[in-house]
Amino acid sequence: MRRTRAFALMTGLAMMVSACSLPQWGGGGVDLASGDVITITRTSAGMFGLFGAGTTEIAEDTVTSRYSLPNGAEIYALTEELAAPDRERIEHAAEEYLQWERTLSERARTPCTDIPSDRIEISGSTTHESTVQDCSEETPLRALKQSVTHAQSEFPEQLAHPTDEWTIEIRAGAEPDDSADVERYVLTRAEHEKGMGITAQNAPSGWGAELVPEGDDPASLGWDTTGTVLTEVNGFLLGQRQLGCGDQTGEIRVIKQGEPSLTWTYRLCPGQQSEVLAQTLRGL
Repeated sequence: MRRTRAFALMTGLAMMVSACSLPQWGGGGVDLASGDVITITRTSAGMFGLFGAGTTEIAEDTVTSRYSLPNGAEIYALTEELAAPDRERIEHAAEEYLQWERTLSERARTPCTDIPSDRIEISGSTTHESTVQDCSEETPLRALKQSVTHAQSEFPEQLAHPTDEWTIEIRAGAEPDDSADVERYVLTRAEHEKGMGITAQNAPSGWGAELVPEGDDPASLGWDTTGTVLTEVNGFLLGQRQLGCGDQTGEIRVIKQGEPSLTWTYRLCPGQQSEVLAQTLRGL
């Protein structure tokens, strides 16, 4: 009897390992450890091309958001503290996802034709990687992503992405005059092969000499320059708590278009990120 039980146990373990690297316990449950790292990657793509990918990494007490462009350039990395109750909720949601995901057929993994799949990875006590499209409500995948979103601040969504539209306005003087001409740069949504577009008003002489407008369309920045500009916009937003000076040379307003639009207004300070952003735009 003991030999029969041992043989059955060994057979069961072999089947488990061959099916998936995930450990399974009685009832098919998955029990993640508090130190396991959960990573969610969502590709930004549409019918007009690929625009990069956003990654959210959930560790034991932190959650880190990153975004990389199609050329590999990382335009921001933001780490926030993760409260223990939020970690527990995310962990539970991930366990529910693991149980649900392994029941899916190949067809059920990609029920839609017009959106990319999400990639879920887990490392630590459990090793897992899977891809599933998030195009149905009330699924464990949707619940997992929502639990992560609820644990984060609103700031990751406010950062600059290539699919957004932004306006940056620069006003000169220690006490800027709103009635004076405004130096203005408008970033338009990216196109797959061209990166973001840009137009300027009252820019320095010679601005845009190497940018080629296409008819009535904004000049294309290409992905390399798009990465440079978005990195500086995000550096400005991420460094806003350090802004401020007694010798300001002007004012800079960074406006995220949309509904609702968002506006950040700060002093233009020598040597600070506000000046770096202004110089980057003026140097195009």
